[in-house]
Amino acid sequence: MEIWDADDFDPWETLRWETVRVLRYRQHQPDGTAVEAYWLTDFPKKQAGCHALYHMGKSRWEIENQGFNDAKSRYGLGHICHHHPNSLLITWLLIALTLTLERLSRTRYLHPGNHHVLGPVALCRLLLLSLAQAADTS
Repeated sequence: MEIWDADDFDPWETLRWETVRVLRYRQHQPDGTAVEAYWLTDFPKKQAGCHALYHMGKSRWEIENQGFNDAKSRYGLGHICHHHPNSLLITWLLIALTLTLERLSRTRYLHPGNHHVLGPVALCRLLLLSLAQAADTS
C-alpha cells in the first residue's frame, strides 16, 4: 500500500476550511490490480497522521458496505447510486415518510391531556385527512 499525504492546498470559495488536506492511497490487490482513492479533510496532521486517517476512511467504507450488504442480502435492495437525482428524491421522500410515521407514533402513544389512544385505522384516517388538507391548500 502507498499513501501520499499533503496538507497545503487552498480551499475553494464555498469551502470554509483554512486549508485542504489530501490523502491518496493506492492499494495493490493480490490479482495485480490497484485500488486508488483520494480523500479530502481539514484534519491537521498533528491531530491525525496519515495512517490513522487511512484507517478512519476505511472503517467508514466498511460500515457503509455492511449496510449495503445487509440491505441487499436481507431485504433485496440493490446498490443505491446516491448522487443520482432520482436517488436524492427518493432519499428525501423516505425521510418525509419516516418523519410522518414518527409523528403518527407520537400522536398514538404520547397523548397529553384527556385524549385516548388512537388505533391503526384512526391513525390512517388522520393521515389521509391531513394529506387531503395539505393538498387543498397547495
